[in-house]
Amino acid sequence: MRSPARLKLVVSLLALSVAAACGSDSTGPKAPTAAQLAAHFDSIAIQAQTQSATNGAYSGRGFLVTLIELPAALGAVPASVSVTTATGVESWKAYELLAVPPTNSADSVFFLLMFRDADAHTAMLINFDSTGTGDLGIIITSDTIMVGSSSASATTSLSSVSTTCATPSASLLNPQLATQTQSIGTCNLARFTTSVHLTSPATTGVDAALTSISFSNSSVNGARVVDQASGAAVRRVLDMLKAAKANRHH
Repeated sequence: MRSPARLKLVVSLLALSVAAACGSDSTGPKAPTAAQLAAHFDSIAIQAQTQSATNGAYSGRGFLVTLIELPAALGAVPASVSVTTATGVESWKAYELLAVPPTNSADSVFFLLMFRDADAHTAMLINFDSTGTGDLGIIITSDTIMVGSSSASATTSLSSVSTTCATPSASLLNPQLATQTQSIGTCNLARFTTSVHLTSPATTGVDAALTSISFSNSSVNGARVVDQASGAAVRRVLDMLKAAKANRHH
């Protein structure tokens, strides 16, 4: 097992490598590759998990960033989505996952993962049932503040399925990522068409722009994943999402 000091050093080097890759081209910055994004979010997830040992509010950030890391580790590049907020139009990044049990597609679940900034200090997770109808969702902003919606509607659908996913790199150190990937049977990169309309009450310490978030028929990149056996990975994510929403009220 790596020592804490060694782990922090590796995390720092990963973050620096992503920053260098984004700014070293003399013709201008290039969008990071899927592998670079996976390494970047791997370091953020590990940091959040370390912080959660003394401040439990960071556990939600660690969970959400791990889910953002997952499609990147599988080879997907996020889509840019034009989001209309309460104060104007912003460009967010988005991934989507479709988790399919091996025997009953009626139990399939979609997960939309969006982040407002490069380090996902503000990020959103919405899950949809097998029909593509929005079910549960959370926004985490300023790393630890959970925001709930007062009204919401969301729909999604699978648009296309393409090549086989990449194998997650052995250099990724996030233990929660290993938990999510160990039950994957087959995986293909995919594209989705998604619409979201959320409104939330004004909350102290939360950017007023987040009181309204909406976009329609946006194309989102991600992956279609079939579990090896029981769909346990999907159940774990849903249980964690429900627990996160429940904890927001305490």
